[in-house]
Amino acid sequence: MCNKTRKNSSKLYSRKTRVATLVSSILWFSASASMAVFADTGSPDKEANHDDVEVIEVRGIRASMAENMLLKRYSSAVVDVITAEDIGKFPDKNVADSLQRVPGVVIQRSGGEGSTVSIRGLSSDLTFTQLNGNFIASSPGEPSRSFDYGLLPSAMIQRVEVFKSPEARLDAGGVGGTVLLHSRKPLEMAAGSGVLNLESTYADVTDKHEPQFTGVYSWKNEAESFGVLVGFTRQHRTNRTLSGGTNSNIWRWNGEEDAIDVDGNPVDNDNGWGAVNDAFGNRYQGYWFPQVARTAVTNESRERDGFQLSSQWRPTERTEFGFNYFGFRLGQDRTLSVVDIPEWSLNPNFLTNVTVDDSGTIITGMDYTVGAGGVQNDMQFPWMRGTYVREKSTSDTFDFNYNYYGDRFTLRFVAGNTKAKGGPTESWEAAYKSSNWGEGEDSIVNAAQYAGWSLGDRVSMYMDPNTLTNMLNGMGGGRDPGSSSSSFVRSTLQERYAQVDLDVDVDWGIFHTVRTGLKLRDAELHRETGNNFFLDPDFDIEGALASGRGIDVFDSYQWNDGMPLAKDVFKTQGEGNIAGGFNINLMPVIDWDKYRDIILANYQLYTRIEDNFVYDIEEKTTAAYLQGDFEFSAFRGNMGLRLVRTKTVGSSTDLYTYFLDHTDDETGEPVTGDDRFIEQWDLITQVNTDTYALPSLNLVWDASDDLVVRGALARVMSRPGYNSMGSQERITFISDEWAKDRAEFNELPGFRGSGGNKNLKPFLSTQADLSIEYYYDTGSALGMALFYKDVDNFVVPLIIDSTRDFAGMPGIVEEGQITISPYSTVGNGSNAKSRGVELFMQHSFDSGFGVYANYTYNSTNKADVNVEGEKFGESPLVGSAKYQYNLSAYYETDDYSVRASYNKRGQTVLGINSGLNVYQDPYAQIDVNGSYSLSENFILNASVINLTRSESTSRLGSDTQARLLNTSYSGRRFYAGFTYNF
Repeated sequence: MCNKTRKNSSKLYSRKTRVATLVSSILWFSASASMAVFADTGSPDKEANHDDVEVIEVRGIRASMAENMLLKRYSSAVVDVITAEDIGKFPDKNVADSLQRVPGVVIQRSGGEGSTVSIRGLSSDLTFTQLNGNFIASSPGEPSRSFDYGLLPSAMIQRVEVFKSPEARLDAGGVGGTVLLHSRKPLEMAAGSGVLNLESTYADVTDKHEPQFTGVYSWKNEAESFGVLVGFTRQHRTNRTLSGGTNSNIWRWNGEEDAIDVDGNPVDNDNGWGAVNDAFGNRYQGYWFPQVARTAVTNESRERDGFQLSSQWRPTERTEFGFNYFGFRLGQDRTLSVVDIPEWSLNPNFLTNVTVDDSGTIITGMDYTVGAGGVQNDMQFPWMRGTYVREKSTSDTFDFNYNYYGDRFTLRFVAGNTKAKGGPTESWEAAYKSSNWGEGEDSIVNAAQYAGWSLGDRVSMYMDPNTLTNMLNGMGGGRDPGSSSSSFVRSTLQERYAQVDLDVDVDWGIFHTVRTGLKLRDAELHRETGNNFFLDPDFDIEGALASGRGIDVFDSYQWNDGMPLAKDVFKTQGEGNIAGGFNINLMPVIDWDKYRDIILANYQLYTRIEDNFVYDIEEKTTAAYLQGDFEFSAFRGNMGLRLVRTKTVGSSTDLYTYFLDHTDDETGEPVTGDDRFIEQWDLITQVNTDTYALPSLNLVWDASDDLVVRGALARVMSRPGYNSMGSQERITFISDEWAKDRAEFNELPGFRGSGGNKNLKPFLSTQADLSIEYYYDTGSALGMALFYKDVDNFVVPLIIDSTRDFAGMPGIVEEGQITISPYSTVGNGSNAKSRGVELFMQHSFDSGFGVYANYTYNSTNKADVNVEGEKFGESPLVGSAKYQYNLSAYYETDDYSVRASYNKRGQTVLGINSGLNVYQDPYAQIDVNGSYSLSENFILNASVINLTRSESTSRLGSDTQARLLNTSYSGRRFYAGFTYNF
């Protein structure tokens, strides 16, 4: 950005050193590589003499990697760069997949495709992504500060910069790092140029061939003073994820004493349970075990459209106007089919076998048989259920910009708006129990006689092969109308911004450029929940709403006897093609299209937005900066200060629910049954204002023509996640009487709850970088970087005991001090250290072979975690991975190229649950791509993503592999198509 401003000045500020010239020239000649075109930039100073400029025409893997190294070499900060050629040539289908090749970068995947980005072992929420220097909103329903890269087609991006050390001119927000996406611009492309790409995709988990299309066209007039660029992409894809694990990742401890790990160390576990007894009188106490064993299949039909419109107008040599619009549409029809063996299976009438791990403290398997305890009871499991979701997400961003190029200064102004909306239009759930009682009969039939599960590298589950047959024949398959749910989350995120920047060329000692600017940002988030109801066709919705009764006066479709029979909606063959994620002998699933057709044919669908389940966050930010770019002798760099002031207004509707015996106010009679509860709502609003000074220093020493040494110091800030701050507090009180009546559900009396934390402070990091880079040949280099971060206020999820004063409810709960246990919330950690080393090597052989490798090692300590000043435990930095490395090898000629890429991430910390840290196992993946040029403009492409068929696995605790939480597999995907450049 800063170099681009200097090269666009009407009179280039001449520097005496070769370094400054190369800095300008390299960015000046960055071109669209995936289109294989190179054109004059159309700058106002195009008549200037550039005889001493090194021109890089970006064509081919080797050339683009050489350009990336040049951009990295002559940058003033710690930066990695990916040009458009890389995004096109890597076996990647969006920008996130390409970013995983950058040292220190780890991506998170959704449906097998890169979705969010983490840098140097920090959470993706701490990676600040901007498009053309400004925030771009993306909202997949549940709001997040992470940018959803799944929305952004890579064809729209010309260059990506990953800033690991900040500059004062850059927006604050990236404790992990800042990713700057630069879109294509028409005056930087040849007139009438463009690209068409058509591909077909296939995945082993879907067994479908599906198309995707991308097109970009750029035009400018002969005077090169006005240009327009349009881009469009459309993708239809079926994603399928196979996963096995435990319900809500909950592991129980059933010892008489406090929980311990396999080494005998105490664990603060709040998920207690009683002893487990089997049919033979064996008693199991003092064990860890999962509450529910589960297998699940997620099917998603995804329609993604992306649109770009960019224009530039230079009416004079000194002025330029621009307009950009980016629109993204993502439609998702998604079903989740689940087979559960739930907690009510822990019954001596069924439980026949229990297996434990080598430590003798963890239950890793259970077998069940009807009548094992001598009593012919209804087992009512496996439990077959799932959800159906229709969801849409949109993101619309536009900006107007103006540049004025003076003789020794550049003035820039931009104002814009970005808005994202996301969430389901339909979301509902259904569940069926595999009953071993005949439908409408008093005697037991031969249905669901046995089942079981075991944990290893995956979840293995098995059931009586007659289960599905009997359900389809109307035997067993009992409906479970009381378990249905239809809640969903929608959100709207909008930010308006305006920014003015002034760069002045000066001759003040070592300083050659002074940069200053002011930016205003006004962000608003609205998050709400709702429900879908299926109503009797004759029900008067408008009348009910007008009467003030609402729709709660009737039963929804899921809660009455109109629920379809299992034999009418279950697939006759069950779910097949289980290519990974779990093992099972039979996977009965609901045919969700048939289910939906039945209910919509007989009932009317009504969607209710719940006014009482809402939170809103507004952030008004004012930022000003002053930065000086300097150069002396063989040194160069920048130093500056950014001041950021933010006013945050957060509000939520908090819910207090009381389950207890009480007297009805109208009748005076005792209230009995499941209606013995009272709800109380409170609207809570809190205002916080903070101001932070964020200094930064970047120093580069060009020790020789080939050797570069860098150092950087900075203080960086990021805001906590929206849900961590805004989530409503929900407190439940269960009386002794209520708990006794529902003893079979193991409900304990007292207070319990969950909620966000409006007092969370912003992440603050003091960080340092030191690196050395050796550029020994064109496109060949190696280097090492050391980094250090001291992070305060990092956010960690917690399950704690919360003690507080309680106003009470007259006649129900007395006023006084209460303890809420368990209470799920988030807290700030302090003095977390992240230190590590990055190594990279890149070499190009004259034969056409080339290699690129990098390795990152990251060590974090366990820091204190606090809530309202009280220490509740210790945790590593959430999202941190101990190591990560990449290896890419390629071979290319004038006609074809082949590349293979290996990426591995080490064990990653995900948070705290059940008193232990949650870890994701190391993950490795190999991708391969190739291309063949039929002509200069027509290229055939093919790629294989996840050649190794890798699965993602998470576990509870680092003391053992036995506490499996989840495994998932999203498939190996193939791409084949062609690209036409013109």
